[in-house]
Amino acid sequence: GVPSLITWVFDEKITQPSVGFDNRVAMMEMTMKVIEFGHTRLAFISAITSKNDRATARLDGIKDAMKSAGLNTNDLCCIETNYGIDEGAKAFDSLMGKRPRPTAILCGNDVLAVGALRRARELKIAIPQDVSIIGFDDIELAQVAYPSLTTVRVPHRDMGRSAGHILADHVKNGTPLKSLQLKTEIVLRETLAPVKIFL
Repeated sequence: GVPSLITWVFDEKITQPSVGFDNRVAMMEMTMKVIEFGHTRLAFISAITSKNDRATARLDGIKDAMKSAGLNTNDLCCIETNYGIDEGAKAFDSLMGKRPRPTAILCGNDVLAVGALRRARELKIAIPQDVSIIGFDDIELAQVAYPSLTTVRVPHRDMGRSAGHILADHVKNGTPLKSLQLKTEIVLRETLAPVKIFL
């Protein structure tokens, strides 16, 4: 009997009211931008997708973009890991051991991406000259990272504010709970560059 909303996700298939964005579409649009920069060897450092609809949707979005561009989704190297800077660093290590190396690494969140950036500096791998790294969320960490992180900007405050207004209106006036879709934005910073051909 307690009124509630789901946030951080908008999916028309969800029956419970939600205030958020389409994770699949947001990651698809970001991946299309990466492909426009000439990247075809893609990798993904993801949160654990098991029982995580947002992580699964972001992985699906990358595959959607690859299919649209005529790329084989079987070529996508995906590493699933827990949330953390150290975890992002370890995943980056693993990806750099692949042959051929990916030229662009998309990350399921900015924290994993910053971990990858840190490890790249330790290995003296130049970002974005040697490999591009892309985050998701645009938390403050993305702006102070070095180099500054290309990422997907999520409407954090709008989600909370809108969810609060909808719930308050429901409690105060009996207005039915409703779903609301918000937009994301691609933020181009310093970690994405045109592909470099590796010999």
